[in-house]
Amino acid sequence: MQRERKLTWANLAISILGLLMVALMLSRPAMTPTPSGNLTFWALFSTLCILGGTATLFPRTCSHSTRPPEDLEPSRYTTISGIRLIHGHHATCESFSGHELELGEKTYCAACTGLLMGAIAALAVATLGLVYGITLPPIAGYLGLALVLLGLIYNPLLKITTPILRTLINTLLVPGFSLILVAADGHGNPGLSLLVIALSVYWMYTRIQLSSLNHDEICDGCEEPCEKKG
Repeated sequence: MQRERKLTWANLAISILGLLMVALMLSRPAMTPTPSGNLTFWALFSTLCILGGTATLFPRTCSHSTRPPEDLEPSRYTTISGIRLIHGHHATCESFSGHELELGEKTYCAACTGLLMGAIAALAVATLGLVYGITLPPIAGYLGLALVLLGLIYNPLLKITTPILRTLINTLLVPGFSLILVAADGHGNPGLSLLVIALSVYWMYTRIQLSSLNHDEICDGCEEPCEKKG
């Protein structure tokens, strides 16, 4: 646990350094745009958005939860054509109540719901900027950096107990990636655009690690018996 904590904090530090590096590169004078590279970067980024959005639809498959589907309450899954779709990967206890979003009679992982909506929004922003060539104001790139920073630090630094706020922060995270990418593309530096895409993957990886660490810390501080503790 201690080793995982140190590694996660190291990833966060590297991620923040990446944000600062991109901010510095965006502050430099723009080069001549290279429209031929727009579709290539759009295709790569869009593929990542689609893969990431799909992953949010199977949160329990991507998590290390050990609770078998048969133990779940009906509100935590939906059956379609005989296939049980489980929308959530948190223990069913009060400690994780702020992580579950209630929609009607169903509950959903607040963060995964936000990431799915964010992936859709990010795909739209990238399409407008990279395919249709819509120019965003210079501040858009810095706004994207701020959104990514918020998405990274909210788990370790902010004690969020409202599911809708957790959903909102995660919804804004992925469009932050696309705003940075469109701003980088406007500088006409293919290397910068490729760097932003690579960093976006690393930022998301770090965000997942921070969330996992947060979940483990919640469980470690909880005395209520559950399937994770045996």
